[in-house]
Amino acid sequence: MKKTLWLLITLLLVAAVLPLTSQAAPLLKLSWRAEYYDNSSLSGAPRLSIYEAALNHDWGNGSPAVEIPADNFSARYTITRHFEKGTYLFLLSADDGARVWLDGNLILDSWDFGYKSRKAKVYIDTTGDHELQVAYFEKTGRAVIKFEWLQMAGEDDIVGAWRGEYFNNRNLAGDPAVVRQDGAINFDWNSDSPDPKITRDNFSVRWTRSIYLREGLYRFRVQHDDGMRLYVDGKIFYDSWYDQAVTYHTLEVPLKGGYRTFVVEYYDHVGNAVAQASFDGDPDGYDNYEPGPDGAAIVVDDASPRFSWGGPKGNRYVGPGGYGSSSWTYNTTNNTINFGKWSPPIAAAGNYEIFAFIPGSNATTGSARYEILHFGQRDWRTLNQSRYSNEWVSLGIYYFKGGGQDECVFLYDSTGEANNSTRIAFDALKFVKR
Repeated sequence: MKKTLWLLITLLLVAAVLPLTSQAAPLLKLSWRAEYYDNSSLSGAPRLSIYEAALNHDWGNGSPAVEIPADNFSARYTITRHFEKGTYLFLLSADDGARVWLDGNLILDSWDFGYKSRKAKVYIDTTGDHELQVAYFEKTGRAVIKFEWLQMAGEDDIVGAWRGEYFNNRNLAGDPAVVRQDGAINFDWNSDSPDPKITRDNFSVRWTRSIYLREGLYRFRVQHDDGMRLYVDGKIFYDSWYDQAVTYHTLEVPLKGGYRTFVVEYYDHVGNAVAQASFDGDPDGYDNYEPGPDGAAIVVDDASPRFSWGGPKGNRYVGPGGYGSSSWTYNTTNNTINFGKWSPPIAAAGNYEIFAFIPGSNATTGSARYEILHFGQRDWRTLNQSRYSNEWVSLGIYYFKGGGQDECVFLYDSTGEANNSTRIAFDALKFVKR
């Protein structure tokens, strides 16, 4: 009896010095606090308050719980998460309405009836904890609320670009000699080198890019000399890894919806070096929206005094439509003949997202080459203008010191495509403070 009593006392003493639970803290930080209301207007006190691991609900014609009616209910979801500085894509699906706030700022507004999907690209300029809040209401019929996000680019990355790792050998061995961001895999180096640090022959490259896609059948186009391999989520779906002359292939690949990671591997043995890979339906920078009111941005049109031309006038043409007006030139393959220059009147230093307005006509090139000069740096962005029509398209976010003419954007008529085969459109650029 005494032994049993001492054992019980020992167990109680051990329990007293141990924490009661290790679950409460991570629940508050890593889970959504969900508050459900028995009305569609978030009125009064919530009937049900719980924690949920993910915001991914499709109740059909039902409800979240027995306390909540199948129609005419609403909910508020709140979470605090750690975000690194960079560009994020926020994705919302709802039936009926929903709104999303980031640190109290409204970033998605779809407060109406019926099913819809919305997305917003947001640059977060501070590493640390940030609060997300989602409001939702269901009127009648099917009830759906889904929300997620993914990081598209880090602080210094170009949104939509490929991470290129260049090796001074043919088998991607060891550490890369050069790591850079490539706007597109569309290279014809001929007998030259991709970079001064890379040999003219016997080199290899690995490009990596993660993309959010809808489920569907995608057509891939590749052209290479010598070998190339393509992977999606670690699974190879194109393998042509041997010495060969320029080879062109198309292939159709069914892909599930969601976040997909693509890897393109390439090597050159001797002679000409060609590496081109693309696919139809590439969302590029995920921009199919107007980036805020004009009053919140600096706009430089091609008719502005802050836009200037270089090259012979006889090779430039005025096109119909555009932001205010638009111009265009035929392309050259390698040697630049014409170029445009935008010099924004940026006064305050900071991060600015650059948007190019692509008109509905005379924008047929798949490789418009923009050069961004900012804060003593030089970045390149290759844009497939033919994918867009009368819309703003992001060229990425860059830091500008402001107050100088040395910060500007160039667009060149040399695209790498067959000479005079496409047209490059020159229209407005918009600089939005982030």
